[in-house]
Amino acid sequence: MKKFYLLNLLLIISLSVFAQNTVKGKVTDAQTGLPLSGASVTVKGEKQGAVTNDEGIFSLNISSSSKTIVVTSIGYAAKEVQATAGSTLDIALTQTSKSLNEVVVVGYGTKVAKDITGSVSRVNAKQITNTPATSFETAIQGRAAGVYVAQQNGKLGQAINVTIRGGSSVTAGNQPLYVVDGIPVTAADLSGNGSSTNSLSDINMNDIQSIEILKDASAAAIYGSRASNGVVLITTKKGRAGTSKIEFNYFTGVQNPTEHREFLNSKQYVDFFEQASLGAAKVEYDLGYYNSLNAAQKDWQSYTEGRFTRYSAGNEDWKKGKINTNWEDQAFQHAPISQYDLNVSGGTEKTKVFLSGQYLDQTGILIGNRFRRYSARLNIDQQIRSWLSVGMNMNFARSKNNRLSDDDQFSSPLQIVALSPITPVIDPRTGLISGAFDTNPDNYGKPNTNYPLYFNPLLAYGNNAYFNTLVNRTFGNVYLNANVTSDLVFRSEFGMDQLNQ
Repeated sequence: MKKFYLLNLLLIISLSVFAQNTVKGKVTDAQTGLPLSGASVTVKGEKQGAVTNDEGIFSLNISSSSKTIVVTSIGYAAKEVQATAGSTLDIALTQTSKSLNEVVVVGYGTKVAKDITGSVSRVNAKQITNTPATSFETAIQGRAAGVYVAQQNGKLGQAINVTIRGGSSVTAGNQPLYVVDGIPVTAADLSGNGSSTNSLSDINMNDIQSIEILKDASAAAIYGSRASNGVVLITTKKGRAGTSKIEFNYFTGVQNPTEHREFLNSKQYVDFFEQASLGAAKVEYDLGYYNSLNAAQKDWQSYTEGRFTRYSAGNEDWKKGKINTNWEDQAFQHAPISQYDLNVSGGTEKTKVFLSGQYLDQTGILIGNRFRRYSARLNIDQQIRSWLSVGMNMNFARSKNNRLSDDDQFSSPLQIVALSPITPVIDPRTGLISGAFDTNPDNYGKPNTNYPLYFNPLLAYGNNAYFNTLVNRTFGNVYLNANVTSDLVFRSEFGMDQLNQ
């Protein structure tokens, strides 16, 4: 029984001592009286420290009965207060009139913005939030001085050219180096057939906290020759201590082409080639191929009308003006787009988490073109000890791209404008798309090489063929930070970028 009482007595004494060595308090703005969250509270000359919560409240253990407490917060003058064990403090900070210098992430560290103003452009999350774009390169267009962004064509998931301060090479690439959370990532065109791909389309734009673009030679000093065209540093969002946040974003819309070109209608087409045939007849008559101009014109007229009948699916509807096909319209389609984003962030002073997911479904304005992407990100920071922390930034993306042929191929949708306006979309002899089969009974079922004038791209981008690219990609890093001294930090990091296409 005596041992039991003694144990209780010791426990009460230890709890009393612990309580007496705790200093509590609240930090506020001296002018407004509002609480200051994120203010740093440390014991002068020692390693003990704490950070105020959303209500400006802190709790700090001190090793003796009396210590000097140092309170600091960005934009406020530091304040020293004498604290006694077990006391509760009310500390008001005064805003400083000195202007703060923005700190910019540069390679493996940070620099004060005023020291590198001419070489760095910065785009933050607020500037690109709610931008109806599916790729971050498109979102930074016009927002960064000295950075030129040009989309090669209107095809989804295909290469976007980003040039920093003009082209630096005639024959080699001019693309900058892209670094995500300290890891250089693949940004090259990985296509093996000439229809280019965009490796950066796997990055969820809504995961980005900031983008720094290094434009001067100092970038090469950090990253070497890979940075000769500049460096684009991407920092993703992190969790913050305090109240957890859940955000859901959704946008939808419709895309349609603008500035249509005008092509010859069926009457203009027929008139043009009839005039051309008269000119050809005169040339051959002048060269002595015919004894009379009338005979030459009759032959050329017969030949030309035969061609018209062939292009008009074997009939003479071209004479009656019944067929007037606008083939450019056939190359475009109604193009809806939808994007869903969900992210959760929050944590404590020791553990901070950011978790996000996205689904994107975008149809291209050109027939047969569609891009879908699923992505997820997990960023974790864990404070194990006051001097040791570990963390992870990891992203997974899966995309499927219904691609299109290059613009110089006849199977590319816009090459459809080479077809004649007197050619119908549907061949009345077969009920199929013009050009699907040879209508000659001897060759029925074989590819048509005689009608229409050129290959019809509608055959490729209907339900008859597909040109899909599937990408699974994982990139990110895990790291360890150890504060060896107040001026020396040891960091060990492992990063990866695995791309399967």
